Amino acid sequence: MSMKERTKIGHPVDVQYLMHKAYEKVALLIEGLANDLQKGGSLDTFKEAFGLWGKHLHYHAQIEDEYMTGPIKNNIPARNNELEHINLRAEAESFGAFLKGEDEVVMKENLGILIDFEEQQHQELEAHLENVGKILKNEIGENALSTRKRRHLFSQVVALRVCMFDHFDNEETFVFPVVRKFLDEQHQMKMAELLLFDKESENPRWIIDLLYENLEEEDKQELLDFENKIKNSR
Repeated sequence: MSMKERTKIGHPVDVQYLMHKAYEKVALLIEGLANDLQKGGSLDTFKEAFGLWGKHLHYHAQIEDEYMTGPIKNNIPARNNELEHINLRAEAESFGAFLKGEDEVVMKENLGILIDFEEQQHQELEAHLENVGKILKNEIGENALSTRKRRHLFSQVVALRVCMFDHFDNEETFVFPVVRKFLDEQHQMKMAELLLFDKESENPRWIIDLLYENLEEEDKQELLDFENKIKNSR
């Protein structure tokens, strides 16, 4: 079930389809700002937009690591270090067969590959964020970035956007079906609430407000309905 085809949130984890849709729109907007920089666009505008995008991606990955992949790991039998030497992408893609009603024991035996790939992609996202940050670090003023650096910055932003899109596709295809199977409704609801609201922030709505700003009206209504469901479940 791709996020382009889905219409309703059947399980709490499915709210991430809306999150992915909004984040993809934001990513394309920021890529556009990076492209504008090559023509003399505002560096300050880019820095502000990129900083917020990076904040969202970092927080999102942290919550997923703690409340999604972490609990699923508890369903994984003990493994050896062979996983460090295999092609995780290829193995994760072949794992798709186990998501179509295969024996649960067989699924659990292969979950390690999937979770390792999910964590690897989070690390790749962080690395791409860091690459862009290094280019921007210690750069002051509109003229601080040379034409060459602005081209390099654009290429790094494109790489980050592509990595994010690939990561979202992986989650939607392989991870979410596992979450629906192994994490109960209550846990999924807790995870979804934390993905949407930062309870440690002075403004807990900084995540969900950005989603509303970048979704179409039908998706906004669906998110609002889900937000009300969260409130009623507390």
